[in-house]
Amino acid sequence: MSSDTSGSKRQAVISAFASRKRTLGFTLSPSLLWLLLLLMAPLTFMVVISFMSINDAYEIVWQPTMANYSGLFTGSGPFWETPFFHSLMLSYAIAGITTILCLVMAFPLAYFLARRGGRTFKVIIFLVLLPFFTMYLVRAYSWYLMFGPSGVINRTLLKTGIVNGPIGLFNYGIPAIVVGLVHAYFPYMLLSLYASMEGLDFSLVEAARDLGASRTGTLRDVILPLTLPGIISGSLFVFVPALGAFITPRFLGQGRVLMVGQLIEGRITGQYAIDYGSAASMFIVVSIVVAFALAFRYVSIEELGGV
Repeated sequence: MSSDTSGSKRQAVISAFASRKRTLGFTLSPSLLWLLLLLMAPLTFMVVISFMSINDAYEIVWQPTMANYSGLFTGSGPFWETPFFHSLMLSYAIAGITTILCLVMAFPLAYFLARRGGRTFKVIIFLVLLPFFTMYLVRAYSWYLMFGPSGVINRTLLKTGIVNGPIGLFNYGIPAIVVGLVHAYFPYMLLSLYASMEGLDFSLVEAARDLGASRTGTLRDVILPLTLPGIISGSLFVFVPALGAFITPRFLGQGRVLMVGQLIEGRITGQYAIDYGSAASMFIVVSIVVAFALAFRYVSIEELGGV
């Protein structure tokens, strides 16, 4: 009798998982719960707070208002002279330059690795990923020591007699921030491009060259269209984190450059203006959503993953 009961229970459990939808539901439940708790819940809270206000007692006033958004572009002059607009446009420019530089440097290396492979591939990938064995903060601080009027670069140039004084290009500011961001996110671009080029049929490249196509024409008409998913995914992996970068601009900007992440952090820690910070953060979130929407117009999510 007991064996019949245990057998029926076992059959009930097996039948519960037999359905494809139920199996998929049980498989995805942990990840969906994780996304709801750690992504959607904070994001929803941020969206709600962006339409609220904070009183003098640092309490949330639960009355919807658009003052936070209008306040971002309100100042003594036109909206393009407000600190937020300036920081936002500067962040777009720095993130865009970082993405372009990563693409330009990673594309030929990824093509070389896809054609070569073997031990050469392992050595180069190891060298590229070697900085990831340390904390991001340590890597940012290492560039902090390299730049500046008395940094390693300027001191080396002065000691060798190449220059008579510190070079402004190697001082703290936008060039230093771009170098730090490129160093931080270059591997993401390289690995995305390599994943796309690994499955590239190089016989098409050779056929194009045999038919008289120039190197530029082959690159434009054959290689770039076939590696477009890798280019788009790599650009997303670089542009999105670079847009909201905080640690690198904090170290390498030294108060001379104010990106949007620093602006938001300063308002929240200095004035507890979480309403202002939430409204400002929404522009970053919307920018990321728009970037992904544009990407999905040209490639599918499977292609972005290199499948």
